[in-house]
Amino acid sequence: MDCYDSIGAMIKWYIKCRNKTIKETAASMNIKETTFSAQLINNTVTADTLLRLAAYLDIDLEWMMIVLGYHGPVSPVEREMIPRMRDEFRTKERKRVNKVLDTIIMENPVSTPAARRELLRAYHDNVFYLLDVLIPEDYRIYMFTERDKLKYFVDIPEPVQGRQSPIVRRRRINRLFEGPKALDIVIEERKDQL
Repeated sequence: MDCYDSIGAMIKWYIKCRNKTIKETAASMNIKETTFSAQLINNTVTADTLLRLAAYLDIDLEWMMIVLGYHGPVSPVEREMIPRMRDEFRTKERKRVNKVLDTIIMENPVSTPAARRELLRAYHDNVFYLLDVLIPEDYRIYMFTERDKLKYFVDIPEPVQGRQSPIVRRRRINRLFEGPKALDIVIEERKDQL
């Protein structure tokens, strides 16, 4: 899935990853939806609009330049990654998502998978957005395409057990969890907080 062949395609991808629509993004930019869609299709977004989009969607413009090849060749892995939201952006989004999640947990107090399904339904099955908002900043999100289906994995660091010798340092052990499992962990932790 190569969604980074143009600046318009990258902006569309960011819109999706930030759980927005083209219509609401255009409205926030004070641009008609048809005009904005045409700008994305034709890659004619102005510098002013791009900067306003960067503020609205928390776009990392440096990363965008790297992926579009302005700094030279790009590896396939770099092309599949979108930087996580900045803390202040994530904090604002998390408050909204947690309100929805709390309601869903109250309606599904026993079944974590049912709560996850409802949460995904509430956010249009946008797994990346929910993971980005709900998991800690130091966790990494990986995206892989398998049989034309995009899958998400979360790299969760495991604490190092036992005393460490000053001579032999043990590397931090990480575990990869599939996106749905990582959401289940978040839901279970949220249940404990309620």
